[in-house]
Amino acid sequence: MHIREILHRKGHEVKTVRPDTILEHCAAHMRLERVGALVVCDAEERLKGVIAEGHILQALVDHGPRALHETAADVMDDRPVTCAPGDTIGVVAQRMTRARVRHVPVCEDGKLVGLVSIGDIVRDRFEEMELERGTLRDLAGAHLAAV
Repeated sequence: MHIREILHRKGHEVKTVRPDTILEHCAAHMRLERVGALVVCDAEERLKGVIAEGHILQALVDHGPRALHETAADVMDDRPVTCAPGDTIGVVAQRMTRARVRHVPVCEDGKLVGLVSIGDIVRDRFEEMELERGTLRDLAGAHLAAV
């Protein structure tokens, strides 16, 4: 299974912010949209980084309440792990595990086309396993009926 299949199911919409967005607004945007990360893009919609809940939490631990006035650019991962629509779910899951990230921007021809989370990958893998289980059960039933 490939990342494009996840995007086909969930859509290509990505919640984004600009690099100069303050963390207070980033946190409010995450809560409102019910997402764990935002993609940081410049005015030309080019990927600049990813800001996740953990980045905001770490800034608060390090700097206290004044961290809420820092910007996305101050705390984002400015070299995020990315993937392409044609990448397999297994390959992307390995990248996420190695980099210890839960959200990966999907880029094609240098353009942001989506965002996948570890939840998306687990959900699709679970559905795939359920399908395999059903197929094996049907095959076993057919084999037993033939005997």
